[in-house]
Amino acid sequence: HYYITNNLRYWSENSRMSNILNPRMTGRFVNKEAKHIKCNPRGVDKVAELVYKAIVNDGFGRKIWQKHDLNPQGQNEQEMINWIFFVDTVNFSFWPDEGDVKFGVKDHNGKLQTGYWSLCAAVNRALKVGIPVTDAEFMANATREQVETIFRSDTEGKIPLLDERLKAINDAGKVLMERFFGSFSFCVMRAGKDVQKLIDIIVDNFESYRDMTQYKDKTVSFLKRAQILVSDIWTCLDGKGLGEFQNIQNITMFADYRVPQSLVAFNVLQYSDELKTKLKARTPVSPGEEIECEIRGMSIYGCDQVLEQVEEMALEAGRQIEVNAILVDYFLWEWARDNRPLVDELPFHRCRTIYY
Repeated sequence: HYYITNNLRYWSENSRMSNILNPRMTGRFVNKEAKHIKCNPRGVDKVAELVYKAIVNDGFGRKIWQKHDLNPQGQNEQEMINWIFFVDTVNFSFWPDEGDVKFGVKDHNGKLQTGYWSLCAAVNRALKVGIPVTDAEFMANATREQVETIFRSDTEGKIPLLDERLKAINDAGKVLMERFFGSFSFCVMRAGKDVQKLIDIIVDNFESYRDMTQYKDKTVSFLKRAQILVSDIWTCLDGKGLGEFQNIQNITMFADYRVPQSLVAFNVLQYSDELKTKLKARTPVSPGEEIECEIRGMSIYGCDQVLEQVEEMALEAGRQIEVNAILVDYFLWEWARDNRPLVDELPFHRCRTIYY
């Protein structure tokens, strides 16, 4: 288990993250301390078998991201990276409040998209009519009216946290202009193919990506958007050019709403009756609250257990396969979207936050 056991260290010593548990260490720590959630080895085995078969038999891998035609395709590296950076800067909190209509945007084929894909559709719609949303100068100076136009809904619903998205866009654009020559691709270049250095750069420079909190006696981090930003660049560019990283295995799963639901549906994670009752009542959860930390931390831990098991299966079969926590996450996220009635038997935790 080279990648699992050797990537538990803290981030770079001179980084903002130097005294904070990284996401993988956070998962390990939460597993030891959690009161409401346990990891079930039998569930781990079941998911590992499905992931292994998907990789070996169905060719499941990094190219699954490229198959979605809402993602950037056919552009140059810098344009693709800037598109990814803008999208991941506002990639959070799409679910509606109780009784409200869900935010949705029609894509180029007229299909109504929701969730993350509604964000992609909105960005592509804006670019098509000449709004330079991924340009750093535009981002730095974007007004509320402009952002409202970009994220206008094709349903009666509205995108949540519009003011927070505006702030994230403005702040990110200003940092790109002042420190990185107007393009996130220079952040990628500065990292020199090192995932940890790139995440350090992201967290040190872009405030909205600082996904960390206090849990028990430790400061822990989940870094959902910082990690998915790196992952999206890796998959979009097929691990080549600026998408090549020597230690992509350092990335964990992306602790959000949907993957925890899949882990519960597969019985990888077992919730206490108290937690189930709270979720079924759709009781709001505050950012940094104990149960939020446990759901997110145990999701990281559970996916790492699945990853270890898949690695063992490949080793026993004498196969060389590409597998990491990113692909485990992709598998479970896609499964959640394809099996919504099943995963929604236990509602997701209703935590309104900019971090996921």
